[in-house]
Amino acid sequence: MKEETMAVGTAVAESRRAVQGDAPPARMSRRFFGQMLASASTATVVTACGGGGGANVVLSAPAAGTEGRPSDTGGTTPPPDTDALAISRGSFVAGISRYFDWVHSSEYNDPYRLTQPTFADVKLGVTANAKEIETALEEGIVSNVLGFFYPDRSITREEAAEIFVNAFKIPASSGNALARFSDAASITSSRRASVNAIVAAGYMSGSSATLFSPAAALTAGEAKTILASITAKLVAPPQVMCKSGTTAPRRYVRISTPTPDAKIYYTYTFDGSEPADPLVSGIEYDFEKNGVLQFVNPLTSTTDFRLYRLKAVAKKDGLATSAVQNFTWNIVRPNVGAFQAKLMHPGTATTPTVWKINNPAEYYQAFVFYIEGSARGLVFDAGEYGYQKANLKTFIDSIATKPYDIIVGHNHPDHAEQIYNFTSAGITLYASAIEKAAFMASSRSDFRAAGAAATAINDGQVLDLGNVQITAYTQPGHTHGLMTAIVNQTGWVFGSDMWACNRAYTADTTQYNLAKVDIFLSLTQQLLANYRKSSALGMVTEVTNAHQDVSVGMEGVNNFLKCFQQLIDRGDAATAPSIRGGRFGNPTSPTTKNSRMSMVGDMWRDKNWMAIGNALGTGLDSPVDYFTAPTTAYPCGATVNYNAADGFKKYSVLSNIEFTGGSLVGVDVYWAAPANGVPNKVPNKFDPWTYAYVVNVPAGTRSITVQPTAMSNNIASMKVNGVAVAQGASITVAVAAGTVIAVDLVSPDGSTTSHYAFTVAVV
Repeated sequence: MKEETMAVGTAVAESRRAVQGDAPPARMSRRFFGQMLASASTATVVTACGGGGGANVVLSAPAAGTEGRPSDTGGTTPPPDTDALAISRGSFVAGISRYFDWVHSSEYNDPYRLTQPTFADVKLGVTANAKEIETALEEGIVSNVLGFFYPDRSITREEAAEIFVNAFKIPASSGNALARFSDAASITSSRRASVNAIVAAGYMSGSSATLFSPAAALTAGEAKTILASITAKLVAPPQVMCKSGTTAPRRYVRISTPTPDAKIYYTYTFDGSEPADPLVSGIEYDFEKNGVLQFVNPLTSTTDFRLYRLKAVAKKDGLATSAVQNFTWNIVRPNVGAFQAKLMHPGTATTPTVWKINNPAEYYQAFVFYIEGSARGLVFDAGEYGYQKANLKTFIDSIATKPYDIIVGHNHPDHAEQIYNFTSAGITLYASAIEKAAFMASSRSDFRAAGAAATAINDGQVLDLGNVQITAYTQPGHTHGLMTAIVNQTGWVFGSDMWACNRAYTADTTQYNLAKVDIFLSLTQQLLANYRKSSALGMVTEVTNAHQDVSVGMEGVNNFLKCFQQLIDRGDAATAPSIRGGRFGNPTSPTTKNSRMSMVGDMWRDKNWMAIGNALGTGLDSPVDYFTAPTTAYPCGATVNYNAADGFKKYSVLSNIEFTGGSLVGVDVYWAAPANGVPNKVPNKFDPWTYAYVVNVPAGTRSITVQPTAMSNNIASMKVNGVAVAQGASITVAVAAGTVIAVDLVSPDGSTTSHYAFTVAVV
């Protein structure tokens, strides 16, 4: 979550007069005030958590349809003075909404979001600025008591005053600042306090020395002057993401303010009681240092819920302190729960039935999946709810219509808690040999018993469910032997803890640090290639892991890959403090340690956002250690320590290579020393630091297509048989028995080179 400072526009001098009774000014088009108002602020853009303005914009713009239009004299028509134009209600409110960067529910990545309030005359996709108007309504700066908003009507001065007061929480004044206006009595009674507050604070003046002109249209110049005055003198109130007022199993909260360099202080309670005054006893909040606040109902809790209340205030030297803001979240995680299932995919003659299963009493909310074909079913993962509290096997029996087996993705308790209930009932449990050994080495007797009964499943092994088949693959990184599975007929992938967690409301940054970043990227690219080969459709159509509420497609998969690729391409410059824990650890989770993170996408606006690395490396202030280095702990052909200074610029190796018309004969790839008596390796893979391979081609083959992928996108050159090939491109080469296909690469800094030889064998 990077913060970018928006360019600051200078405030206009004096607002133009709009005296009541004069002819109203021409009305400014909706889109221009949204641009103008955003740039009038000195906001900080907080891209992931709802603080700040938006893209850099100009202070004014030509009227619609006149930009660069030729004039009768052969020149161009100069743009009109937009400061003199009246502003529609829709444009004015949109500008305020963009200043605060409020997120509309249609773009909000949170399954627990509240129902979006609406107006009868504001329609998404029809009304200009509809999203911004509705977010302003949700934030309470406008009201829908009357049902209508009238977005095209010019906003009046008193209406604008009220909205400014609501948005910036300008405090009421005990004095009568309106006494000098002869038309004060004409101010609408419900808006009188707001007008008095903004005038008393000195943020808004009258239309003349003796008139306020409450019903006159507000101009762009007046709006910019008022906004500049407020933001130059008052700290904008704190705001939060995820949004307040929701009920969920967990809430991870970031506090922000649009005012740059303001310091935030907060207090909170979790028993529903009133928090202390943050101005008196508040904790200083800094996202980079602390990460998100982690509001949960812990396993030690004796209640089924915790009502968190948060108070926050923002301060900056030279500016008036913001209003204290109040926020609430109801965290519901019952101590005792029953399993529940949701139908993800109804079965057909050619597709399986898929159920998504969880227990609301679970802390990490790790989903289980039941996949049933025409002849047999498969349970994927085994949940985290205590196997002695409730029996997942019994629940599966209530929805299964066929005999079934179970495959466990990896040995972490939130995915394997119930395995003994299956094996003790005679259900076949599949696990990789690595995970089977981990279970057998566990301190838990139930895990040891289930591990001993488990059947080791091989990388690439196919399980037949009748009308569909499932192929399982080993993917190290999160654990040494984690298994994923793809339904061959549909391209649906189930990932256990592979493919990250994109729950914005828990902000998980899943660890993949049991394999170095480079070898993990290589194996993941190969895993995707194997998915495509297994898929009857030739592609992945849906990816779901145990911690994703919403399945993702290739956009999410590609973002996941980018998290690792940007580390290879940019080194530690691509990292940031982890969402969970920040630089110094989270005050609400004192055991959280500082760690690096690599993220792609906006966690609140993009369901395909991905973040990896909680505990990536050894900490932000420690030397980089997440790249490969020469080692004797396990077979490794690397001769370069890529963790050294600028080591990421020395990658001259391939991360993957694919052949169409031929198949690579792979090697054993190792990523760690043996554990529990089992080597940490996968067979028949491409190893970036093995340089001689055999490629099998069928008899009669005259040419094959070669697609090499360099580890770094920044390589100086890559050639196949002396011909330059761009990253991601393919080349067709003539082959015969004994043909050697040469691939040569030069590192980004030119300091290292690699030469690969792929010898063709006819089979």
